[in-house]
Amino acid sequence: MESIRMAVRTLVEFTLHGDDILRLGGSLKDMQDGMLGHKARQALLGDGWQSEVPLSIRIPVEEEDAELHITGRMDAFCDGDVPVIEEIKLWQSKEPPLVPYAAHEAQAVCYGHMLCQEQGVGQVMIRVAYVDRKGNVHGQFDTLLTAAECRERFYGLLLPYIRRMRLLRGHRRARNASLAALNFPYDSYRAGQRDMAVQVYTAIRLQCRLFASMPTGTGKSVAALFPALKALGEGLTGQVYYLTARTTQRQGALEAVARMHRQPLHLWTLTLDAKDKQCPEKTVCHPDFCPRAKGHFLRDSAAIEEMMQQDDWSPEAIRQMADKHNLCPFEFSLSLAEIADLTVCDYNYALDPAVHIQRIFDRTANVTLLIDEAHNLLHRVRDMLSGSIEGGRIRKLRTVVGKAAGRKHRLYKAMTEMLKALDDLPVDEEADEGRLLSLPQSVDNAAADLADAFMAAANESFPWDEAGERVGDTLLALLSFLRARRRDSSEYAFLWQGRKTRTVHAFALEVGAYFREVTAPLSGVVCFSATMDPLEDMRRLLGGEEDDACFAMPSPFPKENLLILQANVNTRYQHREAACGQIASAIRRLWESKPGRYMAFFPSFAFMNKAAEELDIPCQVQRSGMTEEERRAFLAPYHPGGEPALSLCVLGGIFAEGIDLPGDALDGVVIVGVGLPQVNLFQETLRDYYEETLQSGFLYAYMIPGMQKVAQAVGRVIRTENDRGVAILLDDRYRQGAYRRLMPAHWQVQTEANLPDFWRGIDK
Repeated sequence: MESIRMAVRTLVEFTLHGDDILRLGGSLKDMQDGMLGHKARQALLGDGWQSEVPLSIRIPVEEEDAELHITGRMDAFCDGDVPVIEEIKLWQSKEPPLVPYAAHEAQAVCYGHMLCQEQGVGQVMIRVAYVDRKGNVHGQFDTLLTAAECRERFYGLLLPYIRRMRLLRGHRRARNASLAALNFPYDSYRAGQRDMAVQVYTAIRLQCRLFASMPTGTGKSVAALFPALKALGEGLTGQVYYLTARTTQRQGALEAVARMHRQPLHLWTLTLDAKDKQCPEKTVCHPDFCPRAKGHFLRDSAAIEEMMQQDDWSPEAIRQMADKHNLCPFEFSLSLAEIADLTVCDYNYALDPAVHIQRIFDRTANVTLLIDEAHNLLHRVRDMLSGSIEGGRIRKLRTVVGKAAGRKHRLYKAMTEMLKALDDLPVDEEADEGRLLSLPQSVDNAAADLADAFMAAANESFPWDEAGERVGDTLLALLSFLRARRRDSSEYAFLWQGRKTRTVHAFALEVGAYFREVTAPLSGVVCFSATMDPLEDMRRLLGGEEDDACFAMPSPFPKENLLILQANVNTRYQHREAACGQIASAIRRLWESKPGRYMAFFPSFAFMNKAAEELDIPCQVQRSGMTEEERRAFLAPYHPGGEPALSLCVLGGIFAEGIDLPGDALDGVVIVGVGLPQVNLFQETLRDYYEETLQSGFLYAYMIPGMQKVAQAVGRVIRTENDRGVAILLDDRYRQGAYRRLMPAHWQVQTEANLPDFWRGIDK
């Protein structure tokens, strides 16, 4: 018989998690104060009282060949003719509570039933005590219950949980049977795919990390997903999360799952969209403002169980079900994430300390991560760990608070103190930016007070739009700054910018330690990309250890199918204007050799727009901040057999990776420059850090990320065994050995070739 262990709190929260969605703030010291309040109250109870007394009960579940092993600890317990069980909760409001919260009392009732069962007690006193951090009682509620009453209320919580458990276990039996019979969704493996699949399965079985490099177009998504789902069906992991850096990169995974569904497959696949994309109300996420937040949790169970009858958990399906039951789509999707077999989502939901799904990643390690386009991990995790306090934004928001609530309002005062702390930073008054050797305590204090003030004012209605800033952006950056201050300061650089109005940044330097920390407990982590080279270096930068595997798959495509030409053009910043004519000529020659479908990638929008002025070929130019509809329209010309098209895009942008243009949908690309990140305070700080720690600052801060962007863009050309196309590299630095060593092994770079002859070879 299988034993399923669960905590009393988990049981209570399943049914009694409140009625409404409440995005309420609280003091950053709440958790610490709660612990202090518990300990202080326990110390004041006196003789005869015991603290943290463990209890457990085993309940067989009929027809499941299983039993629930429910465990918990009573905050305080006093034995006697009528035993007393006390549940201690922190209370910080001025007015005392009128009644106990249902979930708090239910926890004590569960302990009461467990005590009656264990000791044969006939009745028990249930007490909920609300205390401050010093243990002083602000509200106490006693309820005398018989053993029968405890049992009735206990099973009122338990039976809905068992009902859901039976539904889940029934699905998982059907799922596992379908996964056991599942065949690879293509007629055969491409060269290297089977080896990759074996590596992924092994990483999950051994619960370790795998760093894998697979050329573009080789079927990375299915090579990672198929073995992961097989492992899921065998019980080697409980859930699979497929993480992407961009929404456009989901398509490969979703198409692989769709192909697998052509076989009999029972799999709940959740696609998790960002909150702002799902929210239909566009208002404050609070029951006073949003009708969907009001009573959401009274309606969600029926919607979840209805959703469990279908496999389509796409954003569209979630929105339809949310509309039917008047639910918040985002909160509903988070509830589905708890039971989904496979979740496709952004990196943030698993890795970001601020927005990761706590109900998943803080409570279980029985999860596998498949991280696509993992070359993005370094800068994405660095962004997650970094934070800032932006004086300019705070000053604008303070004006709104002052007009609406006056200068005596707590939030206005906290903003003023924060601005003063920024003004008093020990910096060179003649400089515009720089690095701080240390951060004054006044900044930490003001930042913590400002965060508390923001949270205390969370439900006040301020006209933030008047500031021209999103208050959420300012608050999240502030909280990230405070979170960074709790980590090892040696992993950060503290930077400042602005002469009149200052911004201070906690800039993360070392991200590998964090990535290792959050992934170590999980049931296998697979980081894969076409541009993970140099593989050993990427493993080291991401905190990999000797026990973590590396796998490099050679390109299965004929090398002669990709013609790579290099031309000497000086694209360095100070020579860019002069280079525009040469770039236009190179694009024109490619176009004239065969009018087809091409993309030219530039290191910046400004350079791209300048070069566009030199072109006499009709083209479309990428714009910053394009909507999803605009992106789809931009890519519309790129389909097999389509009309000739030329697009100018930004290297490393939304069209440079994560899009699939097979066959003759894309005939070639032009790469302008070597993709080096912009020289600025942050990149130079990274360069100094890598020079000190790895003795190769320019390599790690500039060259590797630059050449990864180049390889991604070139990778758009060859997507299948039959594809042929051209890539033109416009920069003299491609001749240097240091850059050649960072090129994919299958590239054969030429300086001269007859383009018409190459195209005639295709036509034959």
